[in-house]
Amino acid sequence: MGSNIAAALKAELPELTLITPSDSTFEATRACFIKRDADVPSAIARPQNAQQVQTLVQYCTKNGVDFVVRSGGHDCAGRSQVAGALSIDMRDIKHVNISADEKTATVGGGILFRDLVAALDARGLVTPVGTVASVGYVGWATLGGYGPFSTSHGLGVDQIVGAKLVNAKGELVEAGAELLQGIRGGGGIFGVITELTIKVYPLKELFTTLLIYDPSDLKTAWTNYAEGYEKLVAAEPLPRALQLQPFGIELPGLGKVLAIGATWADADQEEGKKWFGKIAALGTCIMNNPEPKSVSAFTAFNETLVVYGSYGRGYTLNLGKYSKKTAEVLAKYTEAIPGGGIAVSVHSLRAPAESKESVFGSRVDHLMVELVAMTGAQDLEAKGAEWSRSLMKELRETDPENVLDSSYVSLLGDDDSDYKLIYGTHYDKLVELKKKYDPDNVFKYAVPRLLI
Repeated sequence: MGSNIAAALKAELPELTLITPSDSTFEATRACFIKRDADVPSAIARPQNAQQVQTLVQYCTKNGVDFVVRSGGHDCAGRSQVAGALSIDMRDIKHVNISADEKTATVGGGILFRDLVAALDARGLVTPVGTVASVGYVGWATLGGYGPFSTSHGLGVDQIVGAKLVNAKGELVEAGAELLQGIRGGGGIFGVITELTIKVYPLKELFTTLLIYDPSDLKTAWTNYAEGYEKLVAAEPLPRALQLQPFGIELPGLGKVLAIGATWADADQEEGKKWFGKIAALGTCIMNNPEPKSVSAFTAFNETLVVYGSYGRGYTLNLGKYSKKTAEVLAKYTEAIPGGGIAVSVHSLRAPAESKESVFGSRVDHLMVELVAMTGAQDLEAKGAEWSRSLMKELRETDPENVLDSSYVSLLGDDDSDYKLIYGTHYDKLVELKKKYDPDNVFKYAVPRLLI
């Protein structure tokens, strides 16, 4: 079947880059962040432009060929891999065109963080991105987009001002206001996004530090941080430039620790240094190394900390605040980390902008707990899943009032995604738009996988 599809596509699109299982580059090209040995595509198509994407979608719909779209391949449940489907790999569509007034940029549908931030760095500009260089921008931004700029400049989803996509009929269309609303939070469920127009901002670099607290008593470290953080927030608004990402993680030479990845997204780095000091003072801090970093350097360094081709998956839930009960559970499970790079990370969104122009659901102050149950050690995969599920269960049982209904769709799997809770008041609108723009569910493998 795969060879027949490949031959037919080559006949229809002779110039198409098509990689089949017999090609020496097939395994390296199909590799994703989550390793799924059984989910082998029939072939991999690498379109070079929107017109080739159109031909691919037209061919697949006409001939009943299953297809899945990928770019960075960082879906934390491995959903960009579907056994026997044609993989439409967008990574060669990676242009960046910055507007003359340097307020927006148009970017290709397959661009990765590393290419986007390199182009912006060269002009002294930034746009909100996540932390790891190999992540695909479009999937990250259209489903929410947490990261070091979440509070200073907004979520990834709030940067999108325009989009072009190939729809279910294989037509290249420019999204109007209604379709843009759905894309902002609903991702690629309406079509293959070939280009986004996004906001960009003047900023030369991030100011960053890694804070590590004394690991000898993790319960004290977590509860001191939680109580101190909530007191700081109650006493004065934290600067929007300050973003804090706590980790329960195992580090070489230190063991299991509470660490804070702190970033400052503003040119006044002296003020950032003061605030890093205030956060360091929330416990017995044994490391605080503030330094300026370009966004390229920041994402490239974080890339070295992850294993591309990991076993396992991610898990998540949202919390209202750092309560003492929550801190004690996080401390307990930091101590119980199985190893192999498995970790807990806490993202935050403060004073989020209200938006009726997106379907993203979590528009309140909250903490997004990310359970990184992905590891390069296959024998730890089951332990990581058990650890994650136990942690979430204990948070829900110990501090139920603090657990929010909404959660982050990018870090969930199909089996634990309750889309009515995830999208909240926007759920009905999302379903309405899906029925209108993709009534036959041509893009059935896109996330969120709505059943309509």
